[in-house]
Amino acid sequence: MGKRPKMLAAVIRDCIAPVLRECPTKCGMVSISEVIVTSEFSYATVFISALDHEEDALQFLNRQTKRLQSSLGQLYRKRIPELRFRIDGRGNTGARMDELLR
Repeated sequence: MGKRPKMLAAVIRDCIAPVLRECPTKCGMVSISEVIVTSEFSYATVFISALDHEEDALQFLNRQTKRLQSSLGQLYRKRIPELRFRIDGRGNTGARMDELLR
């Protein structure tokens, strides 16, 4: 990832972070593990993790997409990437590998 997509990824993270506090309480703590912006700024994939009910957190954030896109438009640049939220399964993969190795 070049310098400009990394800068935009940081702006996106900062814009989304306050909204995470609005996630349903049953999700527990929700965090952003990574933001990847494509080189042409078309898409920004935001990987999230939650202590519980990750799917509910994902659905909540998907419902907030329009609002977040609007906020980003006021903060950053002419071309705002389309936000895509995904569950970060890397932690689950590590736990699964540990289980298989035992």
